[in-house]
Amino acid sequence: MGKKRNKKAIIITAIAMLAGVLLILTGLFGDRIAGLFYEQFDFKSIGPESTGMNVETNLLVYYYDVDLTDKSIQFVGDLEGDGAFIVLDLSGLSENDRNTYFSNYGRHITVQGTLRAVDDEEFKEIEESLYRFFDPAYLEAPDPDFTLEQFHQFVIEPVMHYCIDVRSVGSFDWKPFLIAGAVILVISLILEICFVFKLKKRIVLPVVFGIVIIVPVVLFFNHIRTALSVKKISDDLYTMKNLECTDTRGMLDSGAGSVNEFFSWIFDNHMYGIQYDINEENFNFGCSAFSAVTPEGDHLFGRNFDYIETETLMIYSHPDGCYESIGIADIGVLGVGRTYPVSPDSPSGRMFMVIAPYIVVDGMNEKGVGTGILQLSIDETHQDNGKPDLLIYCAVRAILDKCASVDEALALLDSYDIHSDLGESYHLFITDRTGRYVVVEWLDGEMTVVEHQCCTNSVVAPGMYYDMGDPDDRLPTMEECLASGRTVTESEAMDILAAVKSNRFTEWSCVYNLDDFTVSICTDGDYENVYTFSPEDLK
Repeated sequence: MGKKRNKKAIIITAIAMLAGVLLILTGLFGDRIAGLFYEQFDFKSIGPESTGMNVETNLLVYYYDVDLTDKSIQFVGDLEGDGAFIVLDLSGLSENDRNTYFSNYGRHITVQGTLRAVDDEEFKEIEESLYRFFDPAYLEAPDPDFTLEQFHQFVIEPVMHYCIDVRSVGSFDWKPFLIAGAVILVISLILEICFVFKLKKRIVLPVVFGIVIIVPVVLFFNHIRTALSVKKISDDLYTMKNLECTDTRGMLDSGAGSVNEFFSWIFDNHMYGIQYDINEENFNFGCSAFSAVTPEGDHLFGRNFDYIETETLMIYSHPDGCYESIGIADIGVLGVGRTYPVSPDSPSGRMFMVIAPYIVVDGMNEKGVGTGILQLSIDETHQDNGKPDLLIYCAVRAILDKCASVDEALALLDSYDIHSDLGESYHLFITDRTGRYVVVEWLDGEMTVVEHQCCTNSVVAPGMYYDMGDPDDRLPTMEECLASGRTVTESEAMDILAAVKSNRFTEWSCVYNLDDFTVSICTDGDYENVYTFSPEDLK
């Protein structure tokens, strides 16, 4: 007779498996469920007599990260019903507590502080910051039945004339439930198999545990190595060595003509089909770019990246069959950052950074080619010439990996039907160490190449589209700084970027030296703290 199954043990392990599943569900959805039982902050009862009152409440983190030092505009009330916005003054918090607040977007935290009134001068500052935050969206697509003044009233009306001076914030960490549930589920599942099939545990357990550990390590070996290479240089700047490496040929052959197709291909090829929602709004940005020559004859490529608060990732790449390169990515596109759901200092944040080489927005390669993508507020680009499709966002990666000159970059671009798929168009600035520079634009379905030393967010090609997009005084300023073949030092090139920076939105300014293969960068308009990197620093 064979061994009898241990029915009692089978039942116990089945119950343990159920407990593991429940713990996993708690880790995933516990915050949402608990939020149903939190008492809403009673913003309607706030009045002059409330000032000085101590506040301790649970808030769903939902804020406008406006350009106010150590402040945010936080929603209070019911997202599906009545609500308002109140100012949170975070200046009394430690950096860790501020990060706790900003990194818990969409989740609940406990806030303790003191309520105070906002005086007229401070409220005026809040008004202006909100207008700067929202006006670009209105001006991009103005409503003829909704004036700018009416729009301002709509924006500011929900904001209360009160502020909470926050003393502390706290959040409940649901991740241990998820981890504990996964461990319990795996162990109980292994034991259940042993009991049901009457297997010897002393043989099965080591084998199964070995598989559970070894298989993920093998599958994600290069992901793990790349994630471990991430270094934090400052609060806003990180570096990474691309050890997972990009499949540029596969990207070019994927036929991706939309953001969804592009990221589906990335996740299928680098994350084994694991999908992640990408917010397409994060692809909108304004920028400046130019080419210059130093007194010593070195060729420079300067670039400002203008966008809302984000973190900057500098990436060294050298995939097989591709040129060595340094590129810079906005990891906010991936939902990673201090003001995004995933912290860049967390293991999950660093794992997401592994695919960031595909979304670099500027860079240079060992052959001395520099390129960057800049937004144009004109109609989307969708070519239809019977060529393979290529999303314009992929072009920077392709040029860095495959092109040794401006002419090779133009030939590559001309061999594809380019698509922007992001509600508007983009143009590319490309330069190389011979001193050649071009601006590439797609107008009326045709690729247009203009030899212009600089560009911002307006069309530079002569004709009916000239100056359309987002014209301002940045382009004339750069043209004046670079007039008559003027040479500039790397420090002076950074000064030019400072002269055309956005007062609020410039997330990084960088100067690439295309001859000695180094890049100097500063973040958030902090031109007093410039970091310089070579490939050796990033390897």
